[in-house]
Amino acid sequence: MENLTPVFRVILFFFLCLICMVPFVWLAEMNILPLAPSELLADMSSELSVMLAVLGGLMMMFRLFPFLGFDTVFIRAKDSFSAGFKGAFSGALAISLCAMALYLSGFVVFSWSAILPATFVLYAVYYLLIALAEEFLFRSFILFAFAERYALWFACLFNGLLFMLIHGANPNLSALGLFNILLVGMLLSVYTLQKQQIFWAVGIHFGWNLTQGLIFGSHVSGINVSGILKATPKGLSYLSGGTFGIEGSIYCTVLLLCWLIWLVVKHGWGSVEIADPKLLADGLDD
Repeated sequence: MENLTPVFRVILFFFLCLICMVPFVWLAEMNILPLAPSELLADMSSELSVMLAVLGGLMMMFRLFPFLGFDTVFIRAKDSFSAGFKGAFSGALAISLCAMALYLSGFVVFSWSAILPATFVLYAVYYLLIALAEEFLFRSFILFAFAERYALWFACLFNGLLFMLIHGANPNLSALGLFNILLVGMLLSVYTLQKQQIFWAVGIHFGWNLTQGLIFGSHVSGINVSGILKATPKGLSYLSGGTFGIEGSIYCTVLLLCWLIWLVVKHGWGSVEIADPKLLADGLDD
């Protein structure tokens, strides 16, 4: 049963996050707050609610397990800005390489599109909220709970699978796109364990989505958005990405696999500092 402790704690964390979502759902159902004037602003409000609910769930976990804290689960203020900036550059560069490879191979055609500066800024904030909400949910306590007790490769794989499953309801879903999301989840987990800093993952997530959607005008995980350019896929969907977007292409699979293998070969799966007093006591006994 002790080996299932992380599973029970992760289930508890999800439950607490759901409890923290209740007030936001109640406010929406009761129409107490004014309706958002656009779908984008409504989506931004939803992502903000999720982020606040996750933070609430984390703080409740810290009350239940005093040996936990924000620093313990990789949410560290020190160097957060530089980590986020470097991560955003890495994510933007990676998806740009995929886009250029698809363009040069003739599987995607880019044309100019019209997007208002205000819309661009709002979408940028939206993608930042998505990155914060999803990374705080998956690459904080959940990653730590499994990495603390299990092999790090398994913790990264499990985290990637959860990340993949939550995107399983996305529109225009493809099997290859879903597999690439698994790889992205593993990649972000490895970065978090190697850097001991979640804002690398936040930055990569943000830079990846923003560049894919707002710059190249590609679907982002199957969701259609407007950008400076408009990406039109050509040919077989597993080559072009189809309506799932650039990240649904085999080109993206190759890039993610190479990136992940390079990270692990160069720096390993990362490390984790054990915080559970029971595990520390068992380690001393050994």
